Amino acid sequence: MSKLIKSVQRGLHSLGYEVVPYPPNDWVRQRDSLRHILHKLSIDCVIDVGANCGQYGEQLRDIGYTGWIVSFEPVKAHFEELSKQARSRPPWKAFRYALGANNGTAEININADSVLSSFLPSRGPTATLPRNSVVSKELVEVRRLDSVFEECMSGIPATRFYLKLDTQGFDLEVLRGCEAILHKIAGVQTEVSFIPIYDGMPGYAESLRAFQQEGFEVVDFMPVTRTADGLLMLEMDCLLARRQNPV
Repeated sequence: MSKLIKSVQRGLHSLGYEVVPYPPNDWVRQRDSLRHILHKLSIDCVIDVGANCGQYGEQLRDIGYTGWIVSFEPVKAHFEELSKQARSRPPWKAFRYALGANNGTAEININADSVLSSFLPSRGPTATLPRNSVVSKELVEVRRLDSVFEECMSGIPATRFYLKLDTQGFDLEVLRGCEAILHKIAGVQTEVSFIPIYDGMPGYAESLRAFQQEGFEVVDFMPVTRTADGLLMLEMDCLLARRQNPV
């Protein structure tokens, strides 16, 4: 059956159509929302903060994005995997440090589930996130984005930047380190929390308010994590665009 579906998909793609699950699942919603904002904003460089092993960059390539990706990931083991992905699907640069509000070093909590690694203390395993536990710590470099922007963008002829943040409760710290170059950012993707999984992480209202104060408005929300019973939403990715005209 899978071969038949793939054959049908290829035929439909040639005509500009495709088969998707009904009702559309979270992945379809994410893909369509991301394609929409990247196209509408004419993005030619995605700044991927909290890249982990390169999953987001892979997603960008899989939905047809061909522009530059500049990824940041501080954890050594994760960065090694990220670097392999970046080399295999250019144009894509990777840098081994975290982004934050200040230049320096900090200790990051490495989680049993690697995508949940964070500078913030974990609240521990739950039915929804059974592997949300710290297994080790690592001292990593932290940089303000506006202090390394010119260096990281060297050789990249991009003019339309999209800032993707997935730092497990640290996104507003990254925002504070962007002050000098924030005017260059056309769109943002930030993870907002409805039910906290770390101590000290901002709630969704605080996160949205911070980005709106910087001139961004909501385009869409994409589901990230639901509770184990499928009823409640823990986290969503909020897509925002720089405000162009008064409503």
